[in-house]
Amino acid sequence: MAKAPKTLQQRMSIVALTWPIFVETLLQSLLGISDIFMLSHYSDNAVAAVGLTTQLMFFMMVMSMMVSTGASILISQNNGAGQSQQAVDIGVASVALSLGLALIMGASMFFGAKGIIGLFALEHDVAGFGYDYLVICGSLSIGLVMNIAFAAILRSYGFTRSAMLVTSSTGLMNVIGNYIALYSPFGLPVYGVTGVAISTVTSQIIGAVIMLMVIRYKKIPLPLQRLKLLPRSTYWSVMRIGLLNAGEMLSYNVAQMTIIYFISQMGTLSLTAYTYGLNISRFIYCFAVALGQATQIQTGYYVGKQWFDEITVRVQRYCLVGFIASLVIVLVFYWQRFTIVGWLSENEEVIQLTALLLAGSIALETGRVFNLVIISALKGAGDVAFPVRVGLFSMWGIGVLLAWFFGLHLGYGVLAAWLAVAADEWIRGLIMVYRWRSGRWQRFTRIPAVTAV
Repeated sequence: MAKAPKTLQQRMSIVALTWPIFVETLLQSLLGISDIFMLSHYSDNAVAAVGLTTQLMFFMMVMSMMVSTGASILISQNNGAGQSQQAVDIGVASVALSLGLALIMGASMFFGAKGIIGLFALEHDVAGFGYDYLVICGSLSIGLVMNIAFAAILRSYGFTRSAMLVTSSTGLMNVIGNYIALYSPFGLPVYGVTGVAISTVTSQIIGAVIMLMVIRYKKIPLPLQRLKLLPRSTYWSVMRIGLLNAGEMLSYNVAQMTIIYFISQMGTLSLTAYTYGLNISRFIYCFAVALGQATQIQTGYYVGKQWFDEITVRVQRYCLVGFIASLVIVLVFYWQRFTIVGWLSENEEVIQLTALLLAGSIALETGRVFNLVIISALKGAGDVAFPVRVGLFSMWGIGVLLAWFFGLHLGYGVLAAWLAVAADEWIRGLIMVYRWRSGRWQRFTRIPAVTAV
């Protein structure tokens, strides 16, 4: 006997939302580290270059998430309030905005990649690898952008498992493509970083097509013919939240790029170790990321229903669970730090320096979880401006400033920069906890009334 499909409210339970996002995030981290692992057998300079350009690609992801996050919050709140047609219109608007953004960013990267790479004082080989990767992945970023848009729509309706399956499948395609590009199976030539970039964009485009097919299969309404009928206020409602959210994420990304610039001045050894450290960190915080994304979706739904007291308690509980989980995970990674780093590099100096960063991760990851969970909850409730204001102060006034002063100016190196980021995460995170407990975020609810589901 076939199981009855879950209702929207059943799909909004924290477990149902979190575990597929966690599996997806974990697999994405595995696939990301596999890229670095494969490239490390090709060239350490390629690792440094792709590590740098990955941060630049993250900037494009931030711009894409400007649209998708605004749409996700409003779809969740409208679904909670029983306003299904408004939720549909928000989804349609987000697709149109994402497509336009993809075309603009693609053209910008095609013509500007060389100038962007030139801003960094990179060795000749590293700069060459970086340009090859950025010009391909950047100019053909439409697959990445539409993937993010379609996945946000699926998750907002509670179909996190479907998004996970598609993302994981296309990620495996990327790994197969990387293997073909770097290991010359069947006597094929080695295509290097260029081949890896082509593999990446191909899998992203295929993933976007499959994601759209899943949306149709799940019968999520996405009538693109309504594009011309939507009022400007619908687009603006997405962008209003999205711009604020992008401000916080953009500030974080630019701050991280500034810190990477400082580290690039310390030499290729430090930049390579930092790249390995960032990729390993993704495993450590992937559960907190999944919990935060699930919390945002559930918060939006509960706020739409105006269940303020219940979600207030739930989010604090989720934050505690995330803290304990992050502490356990980072301690396990610290215990096995030399083994883990040894899988990625045979350079003893790189191994020692990266292992030192993992020791600093005990402070970093236990602070990061507050921001991943609480900021997500604040965004789900519509309180997006406060994290932006605090982030601008903390990321730059604490993270970047301390990274420059201790890491570069005083010469304590890459570990000092790593701990500067930890200081930012802790101070910003504790401020966010206070904001959530104060209940002031309830003033920013976007949905005025509840109707029957």
